[in-house]
This record gives sequence, C-alpha cells and structure tokens, in this order.
Amino acid sequence: MKKVIVALALLAAAGLSLEFGRAQEGTVPAGEAPKWAKVETPLKVYDDEHAGYASAEGFWQSTSPSREKQLAFPVAVKIICTRSKMSCEELEASVVILGALSADLTEFAISRWTRDRIVAEAPEGDCAVGHRLSLDFRSNNVTVTDYPKRVLAGDCKPYQDTNSYLLHGGYLMLRPPPTWDPLAIPESSK
Repeated sequence: MKKVIVALALLAAAGLSLEFGRAQEGTVPAGEAPKWAKVETPLKVYDDEHAGYASAEGFWQSTSPSREKQLAFPVAVKIICTRSKMSCEELEASVVILGALSADLTEFAISRWTRDRIVAEAPEGDCAVGHRLSLDFRSNNVTVTDYPKRVLAGDCKPYQDTNSYLLHGGYLMLRPPPTWDPLAIPESSK
C-alpha cells in the first residue's frame, strides 16, 4: 500500500507541474499539438549516510546518440535507496502507447553500498535482460544499464544489446499543456 501511495504522490506532483506549466504558458494557439519538453535542473543525488538513505529524481535519457537506443516514451523517476532493507526502489511515471499515463515500480537489491556509490541489481526481466542501477555520490550521477544475461533470438533479439541511461535532474512537461477536466466522463463509460 505504501508503494502505491508513493507512486500516486509522484503522479500528483507531475500533475502539479503541468498545472504550473499551464499558468506560465498563457493562451494556447488553436490546433497546436502538445509536445514533450525537457526542463533540466542540476541533478542532486541525496545521501544521508547516518540515516542509511539515498535518493534522486528526474528523467532518464539514453547515453547513446543512436536513435535505436532512445527510450520509446518519456520516463520520469524517483529513486529511493534504504540501507536497512539493502534495496532501491525506482518509482516511474511514463506516457506509453496512445498517450496512456502509466505508473511502475522496480525494486533493486543492493550489492554494494560505500561512501562513494550504491550498486544494485533488479531481477532478470523478459528476454533475459538484467538491470543495474548505480548512484555515484562523488560525481553526482545516476545510471541504469540494461544488459543481456544470455543471448536469445526471436522476439528477444532487439533486446540483446547493452543500453545505458543517465538520470537528468528536472522534469518533463507537455507544452502547451493539454486541457484537463477532472469531472469528464471516462472514455470507457461513453
């Protein structure tokens, strides 16, 4: 239940960011389609060594300039690591196929926590893909690397390369902001 509440809080914060963006943008020209914009701020990797807590938040961006290695959808995340549990949680909000907003949680088991860095691994995903998360306190960087644990073919062939993503500070927002009517009848009810 706590994880669901944290994910909902992340989504609510994203909604507030959109509302703030609406107030800043002014009027929207008729027919202009919203586009995702990256609003970057300096990334801060928080490390409270005495409390055994570390965190960071922002959005993922591929470390590769290759179009094939870019994320298919914008992904905003908050990462929380707890020494007592020896785990990190990645709370993720993304807009997926057909513009659907999606929340997800990935848990990483910490394999190393030093004064300089945390390294954690997520369970093997579909297509035998491993996920390694690294928070580097000295360089103030957070990366996640997806890598094949064994070679597979068929539908898994596109996932057999290593891909790395760097966490950027800031947030993602639609500009101009789309309209939002919280009292609108859901599409599935029409």
